[in-house]
Amino acid sequence: MVQLFKIGSGERLLILLAIFGLMQAPFLLFNDSILVQELLWIRLGERLADGWRLYAQAADDTAPIPAMMYGLLAKAGLLNFHMLRVLGSALVLSQAFWLNQMTFRYQLVSDRNYLMAFFYIIFIHTGPDAVSLSPVLISCSFLLFSLGKLFKILKDGANSDDAMVIGLWLGLAFLSYQPSLIFIFPIYISALFFSGLRINHYFLIAAATMLPLGLVYACFIYGGGSQDFKLCFFSQFRFQPFLNLAGLNIILIQAAVLLLVSIWGWAFSNQNSRVNFHRLGFNVFFFSTIAGFASLFLGNTRSTDQLLLLVPQASYFMVQFVIHSRKKLFTELAGISLAAFFLFSFYRISNPSFGKQVLQLKLFAEEPPKGFSANFQGQSLLLLDNDFRYYLHNPAATRFFKHYLSGLDKQDSRTYEGLIYWYQCLAEDPPKIIYDPHGLIPNLALHIPEFTHCYRATFYPNLYQAIPGKVFGKKNKVER
Repeated sequence: MVQLFKIGSGERLLILLAIFGLMQAPFLLFNDSILVQELLWIRLGERLADGWRLYAQAADDTAPIPAMMYGLLAKAGLLNFHMLRVLGSALVLSQAFWLNQMTFRYQLVSDRNYLMAFFYIIFIHTGPDAVSLSPVLISCSFLLFSLGKLFKILKDGANSDDAMVIGLWLGLAFLSYQPSLIFIFPIYISALFFSGLRINHYFLIAAATMLPLGLVYACFIYGGGSQDFKLCFFSQFRFQPFLNLAGLNIILIQAAVLLLVSIWGWAFSNQNSRVNFHRLGFNVFFFSTIAGFASLFLGNTRSTDQLLLLVPQASYFMVQFVIHSRKKLFTELAGISLAAFFLFSFYRISNPSFGKQVLQLKLFAEEPPKGFSANFQGQSLLLLDNDFRYYLHNPAATRFFKHYLSGLDKQDSRTYEGLIYWYQCLAEDPPKIIYDPHGLIPNLALHIPEFTHCYRATFYPNLYQAIPGKVFGKKNKVER
């Protein structure tokens, strides 16, 4: 099967498309369980479509570009997890063919073939959220564009325009998934060793990288919410995640396979290739491999989609191994074994029951308790906890979208500033129900008498419901 794609003909392209369709069909057509991350993206998109501002009125760590995409999909009435998976699959396929074409255009491979696209669509199956429209997947597109522009500089020579474009693509990747900024280091190192970039070009790349961020930040300075922006946006630069959807062991097992493929392909290809530009490509992708592995330890959420930043490198080195190896049977067995490993792992992880009971994964959103769903479904919810299954049938309310970013604690209700902040947030978007398993509300109700006039405790533990006809923060207004 691997040897089949060493020829870049039209029928090979059709076969590759058919293989990708067979890979994706069971997940797209028969998996009806929504991922926790997909649920959060959907709820965020709904809030943005309703006119709420990212960060300033919705405490979320999603970068601006994917957040804008989720908001636009919600505005168009297309935001559901099936659409996210379809769009994610289309983006995976476009990235695979773009990378395949880029390696041929810049002579990183000798002959036109579809090996790069084949291995890319194999390796990208690290988990179900990796083939959904995730911020990491969106960021990968811009990172691939920046690498393509880097190879143009290495091939044709340095100029200021290309240096600026590298920075802009990297800046857009940064605005899609914050930890992807780490890829500025392999780009700098590669340019330093293998290009004729002058010192001003390096400053130009850095300035262009920060330019998209600066434009977004300027909007928050002008419209308010700059402190919320800094808190939420830069919260992704942490080594201990707030939300563990996949254990570190699962992440490292798949990362180890991708790393071994990359290191083995790099070592083997360096020994067998005599083309200087090929060897230059080996080193560029090797530096990127180190950056991709380092990015696994950054971010607020630990999940399988983080492995996407290792996929282009592993695909490239596996292609080089297949091209330079004379043992066709061995390369065929190696390729089929890797395909079997990733696809088997993908569908084991994508099985909600197996993933939870055997692998201890929390990727899929479970149903909330029956007592909650039967009596409070569809009501806007202030969730003072990180148990996001309560968002499954209830839209989010107030700016406290993700509790781990709110910074709320019981001490807030004991200070004047804290009470003002609570009051403003509740009055801005009064929720219908409030779920408070950590006991933040009793102290708040004690110091804000209006709360007890607008909310009452329910039979469900730690749940408060708005009193009909009362709207918090609007004493003279009766709810209709």
